[in-house]
Amino acid sequence: MKTTFKKISENEVEIACEIPSDVFEKERPEALKRAGNHISLPGFRKGHIPEAVLIQKFGEGIILEEMLNLAVEKAFPEIMKEHKFASIGMPSVNIKKLAKGNPFEFTLTFPTMPEIKLPDYKKIAKEIMKVADVVTVTDEEFATAELGIRKQLATKDAEGKEIIPELTLEVAQKFGAFKTIEEFKTKLRESLVAEKENQAKSKKRMQTMEKIADGINVKLPQVLIDGELERMMGQFRYDIERMGMKLADYLTAIKKTEESMRKEWLPDAEKRAKVQIALTKIATEEKLEVPKEELEKEVKHFLEHYKDIPKERAERHLEIMIMNEKVFKFLEGQK
Repeated sequence: MKTTFKKISENEVEIACEIPSDVFEKERPEALKRAGNHISLPGFRKGHIPEAVLIQKFGEGIILEEMLNLAVEKAFPEIMKEHKFASIGMPSVNIKKLAKGNPFEFTLTFPTMPEIKLPDYKKIAKEIMKVADVVTVTDEEFATAELGIRKQLATKDAEGKEIIPELTLEVAQKFGAFKTIEEFKTKLRESLVAEKENQAKSKKRMQTMEKIADGINVKLPQVLIDGELERMMGQFRYDIERMGMKLADYLTAIKKTEESMRKEWLPDAEKRAKVQIALTKIATEEKLEVPKEELEKEVKHFLEHYKDIPKERAERHLEIMIMNEKVFKFLEGQK
């Protein structure tokens, strides 16, 4: 495969590709199989439709389309290996020449990470991380948490009045193998402290990254902003559905649309995108990597719980999440 690299804008590169006809033709058997798997014809099993029948019924184009899909899929990792650039999304494909017996010519246009100059992120992190967090749980907070736990076992009397049980050892043992009520209370207080510590850590992380991001002057690629908006909308939809409502019904009730919500969220999405650019740049500067074995383990675990999500999408998502965590731990080490 011959490739030509061209930078077409600040945030885009174009790779022109040409696959020789004999190499391209090798995709034909697998393309036939793929095409046949998508089609049902009387008298033939799926995946076993003869080539002549497919072409007669649907034309040569159906096979060429599958061949080009296969060729592009195989070309993608080869291109990324040969041309070193930071892609931040999947490329758009533009077919230049696609005909039987001819070289296959196409271009891939990749959105790329903009060149940025980071402020002194180690110094920023050190200033924020060196401040010790004093975490305490008040008696009032403890009482509220304990009541919330007992409410989970509440019943109703004949008049529909809620009856909340007192804290007994039997009630405590509904939530763990506790030997005494005091052991339950100790564990509950430890959990509340741990939750507050996590909140404090998350707050410091965001303070650090927002200050670093504020020191970056960059024009954000639209693909990054759109990606953040999609994640925000996805989380919003999930939260609404967990409450037993449909997103469309909820939006109707509050007299808003998805479009208006996205406009409201745009400043926050831009801030998130800028933070992600900074995280990615720090990972590059510090040569942080996600080990293949670690990623594969996390992807396998993730797909066991979310079977409908494509593996490639899960890999991209988890690689970003794991890398971000490594950057955060690096910054926390600057105390």
